[in-house]
Amino acid sequence: MERVLEKSGPNRAMKLLATLWPGPDCGNFLLDVLHLLMLAAIEQTMIPQQTLGVFRIDLLTPWIFVFFVFAPLRKSLPLAVIAGLLQETRSIAPAGMYMSAYWSVAITLHFIRHTLSWRHTGPWTVTLVSCMAWIVAFETLVISVTQDPGRLNVKYATAQILRTAIATGIGMFFARTTRPAMPPEDQVG
Repeated sequence: MERVLEKSGPNRAMKLLATLWPGPDCGNFLLDVLHLLMLAAIEQTMIPQQTLGVFRIDLLTPWIFVFFVFAPLRKSLPLAVIAGLLQETRSIAPAGMYMSAYWSVAITLHFIRHTLSWRHTGPWTVTLVSCMAWIVAFETLVISVTQDPGRLNVKYATAQILRTAIATGIGMFFARTTRPAMPPEDQVG
């Protein structure tokens, strides 16, 4: 029975996705930047066509959050700036908004990452939801200050909750596929 599950089913699909999907590598900074650029291209070109622009699926944010947990601060902060710039190219947010949000998350995760057990699902879920809530709070603040606060309605709240749930799922996938590939000296926990 185990042999049948190895050749087909969810395990094989998960392994295939893990080899094709760029997870945080933490071994080569240029490769991480390339993965980030690929995710930005997918997020800005392919996903809006699939969702018909109804809601936004965020790939960069969960990827960068998982990277923050695994990578040292000297690699996290430059990648936070690059990810923030990529987010701001497609956004009407004021310059520096995403960089500030990512920067604060990188610093926070750097200080708390050694106190949590990353082998369990609970810390990942709470961390990803909290980080997404921080990004959504930043965006909501910008909308309420710079645009019409009337846009902050039930439809907006529902879209942000859906975005957070999807981003948490994507982040859990990145975390699950990244951990086994990490060298022992870089593993957190």
